Amino acid sequence: MNRARTVRRGGTAVRVAGSQIALAASNYLFLAVAARHLDAAGFTALSSYYLLVNTVGRGLFAAVELETTRAVAAARAAGRDDGPARRAALADTGLLLAGALVLLGVSSPLLLAVVGSGPATVGLLAVGAVAMAASYLLRGPLAGTGQYGRYATTFWVEAGVGLAGAGLLVLAGSTSAPAWIAVLALAPLVTAAVLVRRGVRGGDGPPDPGRSRTAVLWSAALLLAGQGLWNLAPVLVTARLVDTPDVAAGFVTVAVLLRAPVLLFPAVQALLLPAFTAMEGTGDHAAVRRTTRRLGVALVVGGAVWVLLAVVLVPTVARLVFAATTTPPAWVLVVLALSTVVGAAAQIGQTHLVAVRRPAAAAAGWTAGLAALLAVGLLAAPALPAAAVGQLIGAAVVLVVLSLVRHRPPAAP
Repeated sequence: MNRARTVRRGGTAVRVAGSQIALAASNYLFLAVAARHLDAAGFTALSSYYLLVNTVGRGLFAAVELETTRAVAAARAAGRDDGPARRAALADTGLLLAGALVLLGVSSPLLLAVVGSGPATVGLLAVGAVAMAASYLLRGPLAGTGQYGRYATTFWVEAGVGLAGAGLLVLAGSTSAPAWIAVLALAPLVTAAVLVRRGVRGGDGPPDPGRSRTAVLWSAALLLAGQGLWNLAPVLVTARLVDTPDVAAGFVTVAVLLRAPVLLFPAVQALLLPAFTAMEGTGDHAAVRRTTRRLGVALVVGGAVWVLLAVVLVPTVARLVFAATTTPPAWVLVVLALSTVVGAAAQIGQTHLVAVRRPAAAAAGWTAGLAALLAVGLLAAPALPAAAVGQLIGAAVVLVVLSLVRHRPPAAP
């Protein structure tokens, strides 16, 4: 019985992880195909849209999915109606979506310089935010009720819609950046349509005793700042190098490639969080320190390999796969690669803080790192090295802040 349950859980993990990897791979393939059909300015606009909408979607709305998953599962385990948890998720999503749309409106002058093509493209950012909100809102109940097959299907659908849209645009010979952006904007809406049968409806019942909107907001702040640190450096370069789109496109390409390990950070947290939680629950702080040291050694070895690959392979991949006509100097590639290694180390500290229920401290660290990136990336010159160095400084700030906070006891309530 236990062996069968373990096999089922393993199969579920493979399906869910495989679907998310497929979506990430399809997005990279989508960008690679677009790079061969758009000029440099169009490609930088498309890639900036991709990075911006992922910052919002994977940041703000992923927090609602995580909380909804927990709340729905907890309600079902306790024999309660999960309707209040679903309605709370709807309210949280509405609040975060309103904030995202206000932010888009306030930053529209900068966004126009980044994505170009006039107000229509900024409007597509709003559409993309709504689409992301809908898909994450509806995924939470699926995970909470254990419908992992349908949960995984949503990622496959989004990946398939994106690739199908790319195929149609290639057949049509489209060189319009807004047309390619529209595919990315609308793909999550198709996913939401697949899920809407279950929706967020539910009967009346008592509120979830374990729910806290404050915790959801801190989680959203944490994820948003983290996504911003890894996605916004290329956007800053695009905004500052409008007159040299070829140079901007080369930086965007290598930055997107070198952020690939960041896509594994959620999986790392999923694996480490139960272990850290168990260690803290038993008061085994020595095991926490021992695990952290071992992971640090693994990061040093893996980081050295990643930096080597950045210098040796990334320029070739950028030229052959993404048709980049220019790439940044080797030292910039080293800086970008090092930033992901430092960020991986910070992810360990973040997971530990989440395990001891200190998401606010983790959010403060990532927010400080994002602020450092924006300050250096916007104000220092020249633009391209500033963005790369800013991302490394931002990751280092996160690592230092989280390391200090981890060794400081939480404030008394």
